[in-house]
Amino acid sequence: MPDILMIILGCDCDPDRPRYGGARYDSHRPALTWRGLTEGIPALEERLRRVGTIAGVTPKAVFFLRSDIQMQEIYGSAAWPVVQFQEMWHRLEGQGHEIAWHPHVWRWSDQWGCWFQETKDSPWIAECLEVGYSDFAKRFGSNPVTCHMGWTFHNNCTMQKLAELGVKIDFSASPGVHFGGGPGDGGTVFDNRIDWLETPFEWYRPSESDYRRPARAGEKELAIIEVPKFTSESGVLRRLKDIAARGKRTPGHEAGAAVFLQVTALPVLYGTIIKQRLQRKEAEPFFATYFHPDELLGGKQHSSVGFLYSLDHLEKNLLRLIDSARKKGRDVAFVTGVEALKYIQRLDTRGTPG
Repeated sequence: MPDILMIILGCDCDPDRPRYGGARYDSHRPALTWRGLTEGIPALEERLRRVGTIAGVTPKAVFFLRSDIQMQEIYGSAAWPVVQFQEMWHRLEGQGHEIAWHPHVWRWSDQWGCWFQETKDSPWIAECLEVGYSDFAKRFGSNPVTCHMGWTFHNNCTMQKLAELGVKIDFSASPGVHFGGGPGDGGTVFDNRIDWLETPFEWYRPSESDYRRPARAGEKELAIIEVPKFTSESGVLRRLKDIAARGKRTPGHEAGAAVFLQVTALPVLYGTIIKQRLQRKEAEPFFATYFHPDELLGGKQHSSVGFLYSLDHLEKNLLRLIDSARKKGRDVAFVTGVEALKYIQRLDTRGTPG
């Protein structure tokens, strides 16, 4: 039996972002739009079925839903998206997809007149996660097992809080990716703070003292599994990301050597990711990737890095990934976070973390 490549296909279910026609970040209670969810996800369902017909394996996805203080301040409920689109979530769950959690640490500033990424106020961050987790569980009827953080951001506070809340598996790690953060598009004074330097490609239990790596001898490990997404050190892709990151770095801090590319990106670029992943043995057996639903919409503008994200690209990239793996004598399986966790538990004689 061939080795199985386990593909984790994540969808960060955010409102439409400014560059895709969504609301700016310099309004406290903006009229958010959700076309990515209402139009993009139904179109995605059809494409995934078509991939299944062509390739003989139907992709399943992990849909990460917003539930956090920003949603609470705008809508009155942290888990408003969970309730507002609940019919769709239950339909997707019935098809074998997973419904999971996607908290953002957007915080409103009266001084700056905008939402910004809070990275330093640990008590506030902990409260944001506590509120988001509890309201998600209350509204959806079960605790989220799987998480993917907004911006893929973590620090020791966030990772410790996820473990404390009971999240079992997280896909935020992006090995080698680092941005210092700074003014972003759409009116925010600070976002895109990311630090995954020294993070391995293989799954791990984070150290309590450094979320980016496994616990070392004598260190306490957290009761959560971290499965990194695949990143690349391609010079071409890195230059494209450098262009997109202008103004988003703390002075004196260079960007990390690695970059992440969404599965909705141009196939000519994403082919590099596929090729490198199939050669990277230490990442086995997972290939974790993600996208945003507004990238699936038609009639949108070019992205900030000068190339389009699209539903067509996603379909082509998934088919190429499946075909490339099979040509190397491997089978493929699309797995949810819960299924990835069960696989790890079978490998690990220590059983469930914590």
